[in-house]
Amino acid sequence: MTELQKVYEIILNKKLDKRNFRKKILSMGILKECEGETKIYRGYHRPAQLYSFALDRFIKLQDKGILFPF
Repeated sequence: MTELQKVYEIILNKKLDKRNFRKKILSMGILKECEGETKIYRGYHRPAQLYSFALDRFIKLQDKGILFPF
């Protein structure tokens, strides 16, 4: 999720709040949780949840023009 947020921030050229970004992205339904977690541990935090892209949901939102709700 952190990497996806960085991509959005670069595209939009503005800093986004981590909690709000996560909430909005997950509410759009364009990501599906995958089994497992990342193998890379950053510091003392728990490993990140892995997600896959839900193309079918993205296409529906794209048709409505809802891609960047930020």
